[in-house]
Amino acid sequence: MSTQMIEFLVLAIAAGVVLFRLYSVLGRRTGAEPPPRTAPQSAQVDLGRAQEAPRVNARETAPPPANSGLSDVMRADPAFDVDEFVSGARSAYELIVQAFASGDRETLRPLLTARVFDAYDRAITERAATGEQGSELVRLKSAELADIALDGVTARAVVKFESELAAGQHGLRDAREKWTFERDVTSRDPNWKLARVVAA
Repeated sequence: MSTQMIEFLVLAIAAGVVLFRLYSVLGRRTGAEPPPRTAPQSAQVDLGRAQEAPRVNARETAPPPANSGLSDVMRADPAFDVDEFVSGARSAYELIVQAFASGDRETLRPLLTARVFDAYDRAITERAATGEQGSELVRLKSAELADIALDGVTARAVVKFESELAAGQHGLRDAREKWTFERDVTSRDPNWKLARVVAA
């Protein structure tokens, strides 16, 4: 054989060895390799639940204040859930504002503590005497849990609301308020009642 032919055979053998080693390494699956992708299954949604609960934005699902109050409430009431509570507070806010604007005492009564109901009742009576109209809710901008604590068997949660109201002849106005809801954690009644309203 000629020298060139020998060199060609040596190079061919070397190339074959390199290719074989590459295939033996790259052609095998390793533990770090991601699993093969499968088509995602269609999500199942409980439509009844989705229709009942209003949508919650990012601000509303922000973590509650870092204090022992939340832990105390959850120990006393293991069923307590922050997202569900804020969702319910949104619904209560909308219902209470609209009922107060229309003077609907029957809707207000089970949603308010006795002291707050008496104050709302007087305000509705005074408003009717002067012919004024209550502020209508245009848009609830946000709702977030600002504080929560357990006092004996009474859980109190403060929710900060920002909304836009139509105040009759005064036009639109922004409202920023903190509403305090309370509930007896030993009661079978899961509903919270409005106990206080202050400007935020």
